[in-house]
Amino acid sequence: MDPNLSQLILAQLLDKRLVVLQRRLDSLPVELTEREASFAALQAEADEVIAERKASLARSNDLENQVRTRDERIAKLEKSALESMDPSAAQVARHEAESHRKSNSDDQEEALELLDRAETLEEKRDDLAGKIEEMEGDLTAFRSNVEQDQEDLQKECENLTTQRADFIGKVPSPMLSAFETLSAKHPGKAVVPLKGDSCGGCGTRLVPNDRVRVQAAKALIRCPNCTRILVTQEMWAEASETVEG
Repeated sequence: MDPNLSQLILAQLLDKRLVVLQRRLDSLPVELTEREASFAALQAEADEVIAERKASLARSNDLENQVRTRDERIAKLEKSALESMDPSAAQVARHEAESHRKSNSDDQEEALELLDRAETLEEKRDDLAGKIEEMEGDLTAFRSNVEQDQEDLQKECENLTTQRADFIGKVPSPMLSAFETLSAKHPGKAVVPLKGDSCGGCGTRLVPNDRVRVQAAKALIRCPNCTRILVTQEMWAEASETVEG
């Protein structure tokens, strides 16, 4: 049995773990960016609520001032209508006063609606403030965890890379070159176990002579179809237990 075949299996299994770890490493900054974006969006929403509430209160106050100014004008017009000796002028004054009353009624209704809206926005503002505080705490904790996770994952990747180098360190160059080429073409599946009488990669059925050579495990035997390196189920299982252990 050629021990180099086992070393290739071990290297491939480590490659799979390295891919998983690298994906996790790559995902951490993305996840952090997404969380920061969500936090910024929540803050922006809160700012919009605060601005709208402020505008509603300001508009309501302006309307109330306009109503008071019209009330003063109405009082003068009514006095003028009562004191005027000219019926036509008195009628004009009463008509203008009535117009102001209509405007006041509309403005007072709008002012009340704005105050109701401001009250609703105040509740929403307080609710968002609570969510922002909670999310900010979570974000701070996540940032800290990301830094630690990145450090731990990087160390694990370095350890696995060192193990991989040890596994393939004594593998002959021709065999190693074939393995690396196949790994680039079939990531994580350059070496596959023989399943019954077929290739575990593409399913091609091997001729009896090739199956015997794979079972002998004395040389690098490749699938005639996909060119993957073939090993026995026993060798595959033994290598898998070594890596998992």
